[in-house]
This record gives sequence, structure tokens and C-alpha cells, in this order.
Amino acid sequence: AGIAAALMITTGGIWGYGEYQGQNTVASTISLDVNPSIEIRVNKYEKVLEILALNDDAEVVLGDMDFKGSSLDVTINALIGSMLQNGYLDDMANSILLSVSGVDGYNAETLRSKLASDVNKQLKDCAVLSQDVSGADSETVKLAEKYDISVGKAALIRQIVSADARHSFEELAPLSINELNLLADGKSLGTIDSTGKASSKAYIGRDAALEAALKHASLSKNDVRNIDIELDYEYGSMVYEVEFEVGTTEYEYDINAATGEIVWYEKDSGGNIEQGGSAIDGKDSVGKGKAVQTALGHAGLTSSQVTQLEAKLDRDGGKLVYEIEFRSGNYEYEYEIDASSGSIIKSEKDLDD
Repeated sequence: AGIAAALMITTGGIWGYGEYQGQNTVASTISLDVNPSIEIRVNKYEKVLEILALNDDAEVVLGDMDFKGSSLDVTINALIGSMLQNGYLDDMANSILLSVSGVDGYNAETLRSKLASDVNKQLKDCAVLSQDVSGADSETVKLAEKYDISVGKAALIRQIVSADARHSFEELAPLSINELNLLADGKSLGTIDSTGKASSKAYIGRDAALEAALKHASLSKNDVRNIDIELDYEYGSMVYEVEFEVGTTEYEYDINAATGEIVWYEKDSGGNIEQGGSAIDGKDSVGKGKAVQTALGHAGLTSSQVTQLEAKLDRDGGKLVYEIEFRSGNYEYEYEIDASSGSIIKSEKDLDD
């Protein structure tokens, strides 16, 4: 009887410790990103162990609510309700990112699918992005830490940059999930699941953007062909990229999506290029002549030693740059000069074969 009692005590102690570990060990981390960024850590029973506010907006959403010990479902419902109440989710910006990460083999994908379904039911007019980030690589984690964002948001930005090389991680990191979702429209985002459509109601719309470009060009819609309009991010703001043609002349415009201001335009008439816009007026402090001299100086050449010199003000990742090309001897040179600082972004020297 004594041995039996001792076995019962020992077994009970082991079970009790295991249960304690299960109750207090993180099994999964869930992040909710809108602009508020909130991280929820739960145990294997989906009970909340800890909630972290990753930015100031998240502090507003959390307020004085304490979710420790609450179920994950109740917690997410309450947090989304607070986002709606505080105006972070509305018909002007309706996108939310749900990211789930499992620990030690926890089935994060099943939880992601369940939570995405629940969030979609709660937010019927919103756009929901969801992903399993259990396998996030070290580079994604490092970028999240560097820019003080969630691993989920870092993973989304990397997918967008991978699909569109015009963008950089640095320029997209401050954007809201709705802005990122608009940029992701039509792009392949790997394993990220997407439902609903991101709202563009905060912007003037494609028709108004086209009207602004046509007015500047002194043209009507009937005058032009091959119209193409796309929402993008340039010069630190959302813009409508508007392109059209008249005869052999090509027009390209960047229209500020919120104000209708002409940020950039280019008129190319058979190689005769005219450029302008507020981005040029405000950010080109170098000038074409100085940019050319910078390139020639780096190459160790003078203007008399080069032929076929071309210099053009253009855009690269939201920056204004001078693209400069010339030849000397048997070599071709290509330079990209930052139009605001004069620094050399890129230089290439290739043998002309």
C-alpha cells in the first residue's frame, strides 16, 4: 500500500508539473497589424499569457484592458472592436494583417485558418491578409527588429519588394497595412492569404488623376490612347501613375493620390524629353551639369574624352536620380547620381564588344 501511495504521489507530481508548463508556456504568437501593431502570446489551450503593444497606436487600442487568462477568440474580438471604435479600421482604411507563429511544432496553420475565418465574419466589409510566419527566416526577424515592426508586417513587405523591385523595404516600413495592401494588388504574395479588397476611398480616384494629367498636358481624353493608371508609392506618398500617348509622343505622370498635385511628369517626343513636377522643384539640388561632372570625375575623364553623353533626370525607389551614360575608348559607362545629395548610387564600366 505504501509503494502504491508513493507511485500515486510521484505520478501526480509529474502530471501537475506538465500541466503547469502547458498553462504557462508560449505555444503560439499572433500579431494583428493595421497601423496599430499588437502581439498576442498564448499557451497551447489558446489562453492569453501576454499582450505587447508594438507602437503608440497599439497603446491606444489596448487602453486599460487586461486580457491575461482570456481566450484568444474573446481577445481578438475585443481588440478589433477597439480598433473600430478608435477609427483605425473604417471604410477609408479597411485592411488588417493577421500573422500566426507556432512554437515547437504547434499547428499554426490550423490556427491561422480559424482566426482568419473569424476575423472575416467580424469585419465583413474589410480586407483581411493572413499568414503563417512560423518559418520566418533570420533576415525577416532582423528587419522587424530594425524597423520596430512585427515579423508579420516585415514578411508582407518582403513579399511586396520581391514582387516589385522598384520598392525598398526601408521606404515601405512606415506604411499602414491598407497602403501595403493597395500596393500588393495584382501581385503574387507567396503564401499570404488575402480576402476582400483594400479601400482606396482616401484618394481622389483614377478618373480624377487622369483628369489632372490631361489638364496639365492641355489634352482631352478623346485625344489620347493607351491609357494606363496604377496606384503606387513614390516620393514618400501614394501616387497614381498615369501614362498615355498622343501620336509619337508619350506622357507619364505621378499624381499625388490624396491631393491631385502633379509630383512628376515626363513628355517624350521622339527623344526630346521635357520633365517637371513638384518632386523636381523640391528635391533636385544638384543639377544636371554638376551630376555629369561627378560622373566624369569618378571615371577619371573630361568631357572632351567622352562621346554619346546622355544625362536624364529620373526616379529610382522614390528618389530623384540622374541617369548618366557615355562612352570613352572601348568602354561604356553608366552612372546613377542622387539628385538631392550628389552622391553616386551606382557606377558601371563595361567593355564595348
